[in-house]
Amino acid sequence: MSLFKFHDSNFLNKPNHPEITATIDTYNGNQFKLVGDAALPHATAAEVQAGDGYIMANIIDKPEILNTEDYKVSATEYIRAWRLKDFVGEKFDISADLVTDAFANVAVGDTLVGRSTEDTTNTMGYKKVADVTGYEIYFVVTEKTTFGAFTIDAGGGTVAGGYVVKVVSTN
Repeated sequence: MSLFKFHDSNFLNKPNHPEITATIDTYNGNQFKLVGDAALPHATAAEVQAGDGYIMANIIDKPEILNTEDYKVSATEYIRAWRLKDFVGEKFDISADLVTDAFANVAVGDTLVGRSTEDTTNTMGYKKVADVTGYEIYFVVTEKTTFGAFTIDAGGGTVAGGYVVKVVSTN
């Protein structure tokens, strides 16, 4: 399903980049790097650690979409990208399916970092790590919520819930 939203967008005054083109199927909340105007998964953990990532937050603008679970931006379509460094100190709501760790295994206070192609699956998602040494940008789980746990999607939905995460920088 991959749901993502700004936790408090009342005072959101950050630039976005609507000219970015997807190179693979991309879902709201996915993180990636930019090469020119193309969105690519980070190739290595070192790229994720550098903290130069972006996140997708598109409006579901396809009238044929009946379930939010079906929404994605396909390769060659445009992504509305936001630079993660611009959101240090801000909070996001993300659904649990963006994180590879089971919902029950993620607790308030845990830290999440972006994945890369070295991880082989969910390469634009997130994973829980015990040590954020070397990561310039990471998320701290501040609350577990029901965000993403819808009963109408996909005949009952499979997402256990979601998280409120705070964007943190080591700089």
